[in-house]
Amino acid sequence: MTPMEFGITSTKEYEPPPQDDHALYRVKGMLTKFMRMIFPLEFRIDSLPNSGATLPFHYPLIGGEMIYLPETVAGIGGAEMAHDYFVLTAAHLAGRHEFGTFDFELAAIPGFEERSEAGVEAIDGYVASFDDPALAGALMRLCESARIDAELCRRYRGLTTRVTRMHAVLAENLRPEALSTLLVKAALDVTLGQDDPAGGFIQRAESFFAPLRMAGATVTQSALQTGALFQWLQELMAAARAVGEGDLAGRSASEMRDDLLGQMRGPGQSGDGLGDGEGDGDGEDGETDDQITMDSAGSKSRGKGGRPLTPEQIRKLLEAGAQLKPSQGPGSAEGEGMYLTQLFGKDSQELEQLREQLGEIGTMPGAGRLILGRNRSADSYYAYDEWDYVAADYRRNWCRLREILLDGDNGDFFAATLERYAEVLPQVRRHFQKIRPASYRMVRGLEDGDEIDVDRTIEARVARRMGEIPDGRVYKARKKEARDVATLFLLDMSASTDEPIHRETKKYSEGEEDNSDDWMKAWQRRPQVSQRPRRIIDVNKEALVIMAQALEEIGDSYAIMGFSGHGRDNVEFYVIKEFENELTDEVKARVGAIEPKRSTRMGAAIRHVREKFKDVASRSRHAILLSDGFPQDFDYGHDRRSNAYGIQDTMVALKELELAGVLPFCITVDRTGHDYLRQMCAPSRYLVIDDIMSLPRQLPKIYEQVVRW
Repeated sequence: MTPMEFGITSTKEYEPPPQDDHALYRVKGMLTKFMRMIFPLEFRIDSLPNSGATLPFHYPLIGGEMIYLPETVAGIGGAEMAHDYFVLTAAHLAGRHEFGTFDFELAAIPGFEERSEAGVEAIDGYVASFDDPALAGALMRLCESARIDAELCRRYRGLTTRVTRMHAVLAENLRPEALSTLLVKAALDVTLGQDDPAGGFIQRAESFFAPLRMAGATVTQSALQTGALFQWLQELMAAARAVGEGDLAGRSASEMRDDLLGQMRGPGQSGDGLGDGEGDGDGEDGETDDQITMDSAGSKSRGKGGRPLTPEQIRKLLEAGAQLKPSQGPGSAEGEGMYLTQLFGKDSQELEQLREQLGEIGTMPGAGRLILGRNRSADSYYAYDEWDYVAADYRRNWCRLREILLDGDNGDFFAATLERYAEVLPQVRRHFQKIRPASYRMVRGLEDGDEIDVDRTIEARVARRMGEIPDGRVYKARKKEARDVATLFLLDMSASTDEPIHRETKKYSEGEEDNSDDWMKAWQRRPQVSQRPRRIIDVNKEALVIMAQALEEIGDSYAIMGFSGHGRDNVEFYVIKEFENELTDEVKARVGAIEPKRSTRMGAAIRHVREKFKDVASRSRHAILLSDGFPQDFDYGHDRRSNAYGIQDTMVALKELELAGVLPFCITVDRTGHDYLRQMCAPSRYLVIDDIMSLPRQLPKIYEQVVRW
């Protein structure tokens, strides 16, 4: 069914994309078929704008069956390398589901036996238990990356050569002497040269990843190795801090975590810290580049008597309670140990530029913080960042958003809407009853099923010929699965929605003389009691009433929210129905009480939608935005006459929502909506409705087409 069948027209002309051998659209169809062939779940692939080729471990560990890949990956080689990158990255991200990343149970970790979290919640709970959760999260992703790559190569041997080659290509762009680069190389099992000065450190790091490459390794082992790796790095940092604040290594140690973490800086920049580092000699500032070694307490500490210690020796000494202190020597020393200047870098400004090394590609600064009021007179609020496209950076904690529980009316509006659309509702109910049981899906990798999976059967025969134990899960079947969908409807409650849809025509002319003696005709010509014309907000409310009735029929989880406000310090987020609420009389009354308010600061409201989905565990999560115009507020940008700032901030907020695993879809009744919506989101993510009166009848159809489960 097309948008034209919805009664919706589009004036946007189709523009064919430019021919780019490195673009995702060239291989998207092939990737979809490839994923269906080798994985049981039905993954969907979408583009990730303003992002280049990056290693899979940068992707956050979030559930859902959406796989986001960069729109283009120019810079890693020819078309063949781009093809391999898309295939391998998609396979790796799907492998998280296939190989049990989200089967993690927190109770399996010693010390957490009483905890009941599972899946993503368990991963979050485990990471949060560390002194430095951000560092622990990065290491957890790195450990899982090593395990999943090994599992992929073991199951699909044809990918092994490609995986090795792709790792080598991506590793070439990493900053050679950055600590995070050394960890990444160890996780990827990238071969080093014999004379590489970092060989000792990488060998020690590889010992943490080696067990994860063994057959049968689980996500629980990844979690345990994360803890061990975290402890080792903390010890190295502590040893570096023992140098003292006055020494170069001591200053660098305070910034080591920034090298290990950080976030993607933005469009066009690498997420892996490109650059080079110098070895010996004088620096640009004229200071002597002395190498710093570490001795155990009681040994000579200066001159040629100092000897470099390996990371293993440092660890053992720390475990034994020895105190380490630095010594300096002007020349090189024998041994495989790394000097602190080699391990931590030489320049604090240089280290600051490496903050993005192990950051998540999906971790964006738009997340809010709940600020609790200190007294009864001070309200609690959420502080949200806002994207300033002029500065190309976020304004930190720029907006204050407050949740407001909407007071209800007497329920008349909800009942009147049901009466108005009495002929439509039975049709909607019958239609949704038909789509409810049609939730069949092809499930592969079964020990018993309706059909033989030819691909897995061939793999099993090959494994048997090679003397290995074949995988007996060679069947597939179409199984009925329950829908697992959660949708949040976000309603624009700005003052512009108070506009009437059309003016009522007058029944008579006020200047018309009444010369007739027929008193009955004169009475009929008098004006009837005037009624308030239907407004944009009224039709939107009617659409929500119809949608609520339809979703009650199909059983999908849904929430209804609204937003408005006045200025960055007064963003209002109206709570009408939470996901856990039933469609009670109280909720129906709140729908009827929706009224136009003030301005339209969309960015902060969309970011708060992420907060509302925080505890929603549904596999498929969607947000549908109903508005009548572009984002605007009296202080929404540098120039009140321009809407560019608000559009850019909303665009970034929508992408943040997508990266959090929630698919947004925008519906506007503004006929000029194409002008700004095409800037805010992809063409497949919005619709412009010319006839607003058709919205209540068309919204259920739009929902069916947009929502994936």
